[in-house]
Amino acid sequence: MCSEWNPGNVCKRAGAKVPKPIKEKGPRTVARKSRAKEAGTAFIVTPKAGAPFRIVVSGRNRWALENLRRAGITGCTPITNPAPRWSHYIHQLRELGVQIETIPEPHGGAYPGTHGRYVLRCAVAPEWKGGA
Repeated sequence: MCSEWNPGNVCKRAGAKVPKPIKEKGPRTVARKSRAKEAGTAFIVTPKAGAPFRIVVSGRNRWALENLRRAGITGCTPITNPAPRWSHYIHQLRELGVQIETIPEPHGGAYPGTHGRYVLRCAVAPEWKGGA
């Protein structure tokens, strides 16, 4: 017999089986990245006002932070440092407390408009894990 709770109403098709309700036993398991990739790289951020603090970033956020560090006061743009989602990386770094200024710049070419130049406005250094 077909169960009434089935919203897909698959039971009316010939040979269809009634789906069984899921009985959860503990948390669901989801495919995860390896622990090595999740760990990330630790940086010490020293804002212009306030105490230094530690952040851990990985992946494209780490890539963006390292590009900003290398660029210095010149800053980075999506035109000179191509990446799919610069604005998203900047947003996530700002949520961690990294001070980044966005300077709007005009550009020409086939599709003229403006783009942002991202400039790091605080000191960021990799965390040193030295021994005695």
